[in-house]
Amino acid sequence: MDGSSSTTSVVFGSHIGSHQPTPTSSYQTKEIVLYGSILDTQVETLVQRLKGLCDPGVVYFNEHEMVMSLRTGHDADVTVRIRRHHKDTLYSSTHNMWHLRYIGGPEPDATCPAIVRKCIDSVMTTPVNTSMMEVVKALGLRMDFEYLAKGQLFTKGNVKVIIEQLQKTDRPGSYQEQDLKLISDSHLITMTMSLPENGDYKSAAKHIREFADQLVPLTCMEKVDYWVKKSSTA
Repeated sequence: MDGSSSTTSVVFGSHIGSHQPTPTSSYQTKEIVLYGSILDTQVETLVQRLKGLCDPGVVYFNEHEMVMSLRTGHDADVTVRIRRHHKDTLYSSTHNMWHLRYIGGPEPDATCPAIVRKCIDSVMTTPVNTSMMEVVKALGLRMDFEYLAKGQLFTKGNVKVIIEQLQKTDRPGSYQEQDLKLISDSHLITMTMSLPENGDYKSAAKHIREFADQLVPLTCMEKVDYWVKKSSTA
């Protein structure tokens, strides 16, 4: 299935056969997350494994993501991830449509086998002749980085498995093929599961951990401490 028929981001939004909340039906949710990676040369083996484990069907996507941060002063910075379809034509209905995801700090639970964080989803359409960067600056956000992601999405009940190859542009603001460069020789793997805001995350984290372990030794999904800032040494 081609994800281009969706009006919002395939990775952030809902998809056929899932129980994932959509921006219009659920304001704030709790997200369970694990991260992993796999060499480009081994991706097809992982895909075949997932076809055997997951629900029938796969969604293909090609999206542009910008990652922003909002400094709070005392608490951890708020992260805002903004996605849209890549290569939509100028006059398409989704050209100026962006899916915004506000991501809070993780639950401080060292015993939990997965990342648990609160998310707020919304969809925004920028006005004609107004760029998203103008909107971002007006909101007081600072862009940390951006990338283009092309990949596949599998589901197992309400668990999403996202495999994506990441590219960066050598010319900020230009996303033509000649300006794009692969970030690495590996694909990023993200496994996520959404719960109601007050849902019990411990059983859900255990469930996603057990499912992730079925992908070993092809890939090892981990609870990555991405929020811990690395200190530089002289």
